[in-house]
Amino acid sequence: MTESAILYDSSKCSACKGCQVQCKQWNMMPSSLAKDKYEYTGSYQSMADLNGDTRLLIEFREKDTEKGIEWAFSRRACFHCTEPACMEVCPVGAISKLADGTVKLDSTKCVGCKYCTAACPFSVPKYRPNFGVSNKCTLCDDRVAKGLTPACVKTCPAGAMSYGPRDEMLAAGKARVEELKTAGFSKAELYGETEMGGMHSLFVAKYGYEAHGLIRNPKKSDITSLFELAKPLAGIGVAAVLGGLGLSFLTGMGYKRDELTTESASTHDAVKEEERQ
Repeated sequence: MTESAILYDSSKCSACKGCQVQCKQWNMMPSSLAKDKYEYTGSYQSMADLNGDTRLLIEFREKDTEKGIEWAFSRRACFHCTEPACMEVCPVGAISKLADGTVKLDSTKCVGCKYCTAACPFSVPKYRPNFGVSNKCTLCDDRVAKGLTPACVKTCPAGAMSYGPRDEMLAAGKARVEELKTAGFSKAELYGETEMGGMHSLFVAKYGYEAHGLIRNPKKSDITSLFELAKPLAGIGVAAVLGGLGLSFLTGMGYKRDELTTESASTHDAVKEEERQ
C-alpha cells in the first residue's frame, strides 16, 4: 500500500479551529462544559495543550514586528513517525503502524501506563483518566478505510490541509516553501520529511520551525533506550517462569493421589475434630 500523509500549510491557515471541532465530533471526544475551567491567558488558543479528550489543537503564537503582529499558527497532533518511539516502549503492543504509515493506538489493549507519552519527543499521546487509557490522533483510519479523507482535512475552509500519497504531499510542501521564500518569507521550511525517520503529518512552517514551536532535529527520549535494555531482562524473567512451570510439570508426571474412600474420609474428619477439641 502507498504511504499517505497530511500536509498542513500554516501560511494558509486562518486558525478558525474548524478542524479541531470536527475532530472532536467525528471521534466523539467531549469538550469541557465546566465554567471557568481554563484560565484566560490573553491568547485566542482554546487550551494550553492537548489532553485526553483533545487529539488536535490549533496553537497561536504571535510576535510584534514593525509590520504588525506576526501570527504563527500551528497544527498540534500526532506526527505519525516512521520510527515511532511510542510504539517501541508500549509493553502490551497497543500501538502499531498501519501499511499507509499511520501510527495506531488501540485503546482496547492500552493499560494506561503512560510510557508512550514519556517516550514521544512531542509528548503527544495524552492520558484519559476517565477511561484509564492514552489517546491520540489516528489519521481517521476508519474514514480512510472507506475512501474518505480525515475529518480535519475535509472540514478546512481555507484549504490549509491536504491528504494523499506521501510523496505527492512532500512535493507539494516543498513547492509551497519555495513560493513563500519567493514572496519574502526567507525562513519558510517543510517539517517532517526526514524527522523521526519521516513523518506522515507534514508541516509547512511559514516563519521557520522555532516560530511555530516545532522541535528541530527531534530525538527519541532516553526512556526508549532504557526500555530496550530492559527487554532482555524481561525475557529472562519470562523464561525463568516458564522454566519453573515446566520443571513443576515434569516432577509431577507419574504422581497419583491415593484414592480416598468414604470410610477413610470419615476417619480423617474425626481426627481433625479431636485435634480442634
